[in-house]
Amino acid sequence: MLGLSDKRVLQYILAKRLPAHKVQGRYMIPTEAVQEFQQRPHGRIRTAPTPWRIYRAGASVRVQQIEVPAYPERQEDLRSKLQALPQEQEHLFPGTMQRYICIIEQSEPVRISIMLIWKDTELPDESVLEKSLESFKTDFAGLLDWRSARIIVAQAIVHT
Repeated sequence: MLGLSDKRVLQYILAKRLPAHKVQGRYMIPTEAVQEFQQRPHGRIRTAPTPWRIYRAGASVRVQQIEVPAYPERQEDLRSKLQALPQEQEHLFPGTMQRYICIIEQSEPVRISIMLIWKDTELPDESVLEKSLESFKTDFAGLLDWRSARIIVAQAIVHT
């Protein structure tokens, strides 16, 4: 009901973040407590902005940004397919240290922006990159107008 493992629920009970009482060796959690329970965000909450940095020892960061329009009549299908990516763990783009896919809703037609980020020391050769992108293009062919795609490749100067 909480979407948590038994171990995690027990940790919350022992930390007094989730009220419960023991009955015959089992913890009972009031229905209201389950409905009101809110998980804290993962990790620490930032109190200050992350500082700018430069990689040491000459390492650099490569950024590839792809903007591509969505077919207007397929936008809901596109959103559903994108939201399924974390579950399916497909299109991981080898070597990337970060990947973002954003929907640019203010544009007409709606566009998506794909941002792929590699540290140059983990960047695969161009044939691997091209194969990964071709696989993505094929999988999203009926949803995105790849003929109108714009691809920008850049090198980051500073990063967070």
